[in-house]
Amino acid sequence: MTDTKIRAKILSDAKSDAEKIIKEAKNRVSEILKQAEKRTKDIEQETKNISEDVKRRELERRLSEARMASRVNLLQEKRKIIDSVFDEAKKRLLSLRKEEYITFISRMIKEEATGDNFSFILAEADVKKFGEGIFKEILEKLNFKENVTFEKGGFEGGCILRKEKYEFNATMDTVLGRIKEQLESKLAKTLFG
Repeated sequence: MTDTKIRAKILSDAKSDAEKIIKEAKNRVSEILKQAEKRTKDIEQETKNISEDVKRRELERRLSEARMASRVNLLQEKRKIIDSVFDEAKKRLLSLRKEEYITFISRMIKEEATGDNFSFILAEADVKKFGEGIFKEILEKLNFKENVTFEKGGFEGGCILRKEKYEFNATMDTVLGRIKEQLESKLAKTLFG
């Protein structure tokens, strides 16, 4: 074989090898592009799924917050209604006629007004409204004639009995507060089912 033929053969083989390499490279590139395209679609789907999940969670969070805010508002409104019921009760108690008021105060302190030498503190507004004689009238209603000191207090309605270190608070706010604690759940059920 001559040089020319050998060169031609080498060139022919090299060309054939080059075409094979190019063909394989094209096939490999095509395969890489297909895999990249598939991976891109997978990533897009994964991103879409994550995005939808994030949107769903955000929506659930917002709905939960809205429900909570709604419950809080409802509870606040219920609280206002219950408070207004007790405010109305207080107004009615404070507007009782003298005889009714004396009976009311007497009932509140009946168990506590025992012994002697205690201070009987009545709301200043009640003393102004009914006169200073109301102190003695309340104690007479209780058939109590022991040594008692009378004072006026700066609270709104009701009274306080004080003996040495013991104090019985029967002010309107305290008594209604106790009743409210006891009846609040029953009242809420009655009002709001």
